[in-house]
Amino acid sequence: MKYRNGRQYEGYWEKNLRHGKGFERYPNGNTYFGQFKYGKAHGKGVYTWENREVYDGEWNQGLKEGHGIWKGANNDSYIGEWFSSKAHGYGVHTWPNGDRYEG
Repeated sequence: MKYRNGRQYEGYWEKNLRHGKGFERYPNGNTYFGQFKYGKAHGKGVYTWENREVYDGEWNQGLKEGHGIWKGANNDSYIGEWFSSKAHGYGVHTWPNGDRYEG
């Protein structure tokens, strides 16, 4: 499916909504590959930003939620729990200079 705004989707559908495994490319160059449920990222998926930032983890109704790994464009990273698209709960954040937060 090619949308007028430049967004593209290839994958499964149910009731005219993205549902099941699919790949989506956004006009800004960002991509998502993974599971959809009723039109939103849901389940396991990988979102990649044009600047090479990546989130590989669990999604709930379009939000990062559950366990996931985020790698920033400047080589920092966070591995841990997410809630409402924010690091939440136990996790480990590391920075390129070797600094590390765990907790």
